[in-house]
Amino acid sequence: MQRRWATLMGASALALLAGTRAEAKQATVCFVTFSMQVPFFQASVKGGRAEATAEGANFVLEDPQADAQRQVTEMEDCIARHVDAIVVDAVEAGSLSGAMQEAADQGIKIVAIDAPISDPHVVTNVGVANLEAGKQFGDFIAGWILGKLGGKAKIGVMLASTEVQLARRDGLVDSLKAIPGAQVVATGDGRNILERASAQAEDMIQAHPDLDVIYATGDPQLQGALAAAASRPGLHIAFFGWDDIPEPFIKPLEDGRIVGFTTQVPAQEGQLGVRYALAAVAGKPVPKTVVSPVEIVTQGNLAHYK
Repeated sequence: MQRRWATLMGASALALLAGTRAEAKQATVCFVTFSMQVPFFQASVKGGRAEATAEGANFVLEDPQADAQRQVTEMEDCIARHVDAIVVDAVEAGSLSGAMQEAADQGIKIVAIDAPISDPHVVTNVGVANLEAGKQFGDFIAGWILGKLGGKAKIGVMLASTEVQLARRDGLVDSLKAIPGAQVVATGDGRNILERASAQAEDMIQAHPDLDVIYATGDPQLQGALAAAASRPGLHIAFFGWDDIPEPFIKPLEDGRIVGFTTQVPAQEGQLGVRYALAAVAGKPVPKTVVSPVEIVTQGNLAHYK
């Protein structure tokens, strides 16, 4: 009897799964990313597309290329397509409120990934708790400054002025309160565009050739800072950075120019964004917040990530 009951339960579960898949085949997810020029977002899209394929759902990609107004237009395009769900990585969350209201009015489910959006129409936020993670990474950097530089350092911050990256900066600033001898003396805004980040970093280094540390809150900012420093031999800057481990960061980690790197799992964020969007479309309960893990990569554990 127990075996027969288990078999019936298994059959029921399979029937439920089949029903879910059938529902998903009717669904279309519009994935509005941040910028496909950045490896982090490329990985996020890849994860989202793979999840949609696995669930038999249609997948539509929109790429605003880090332009907030263009992202609003692309959200409106998704709405005009009468998609079932929108997964969005916000360039500027505040500018999306009108489009999100319009989407909600049409019954379109909205999931935010990476950049949290505080809006009642967002069914799920998937991403890193950036302020807390920034504080964790900031503690690591503060410890390194104490151990290697005696607690004294001039620090440059390379960021993009998004809510996510400003929170990462704030986490560092909070940690530095414990070591008054370490000060942020310059900030550059790369806007997640490599060419701009390189130019901003060059200006920063020229104005502050005695920098000890550059802290970058995203991939393009770190790549730009590394490139700017490489053009000025004789500098001794320790780099700390965020987001993912694209190929350009492997060698700098191996040779010690990058001391530590906080990595997320962008493919997982994209995957979970689509998964919960489809669940919401199917009328299933979804968590309001899904926190993605981060880890600090150094020379000591780099092999694991390679």
